[in-house]
Amino acid sequence: MGDLSPDEEKKILESAPKGTMTLLIVMAVFFMLGWFYLFDMFLSHGPVN
Repeated sequence: MGDLSPDEEKKILESAPKGTMTLLIVMAVFFMLGWFYLFDMFLSHGPVN
């Protein structure tokens, strides 16, 4: 991998970070699902009596 030509290196550096964005979106979806689960479990039942 260290034997890249300057053109290949430039192409890689100018491309969008697809793996990072995919991981960010997946983690955001899991975070939202977890938040909705906790909201349904605790907060939707109203205040403590």
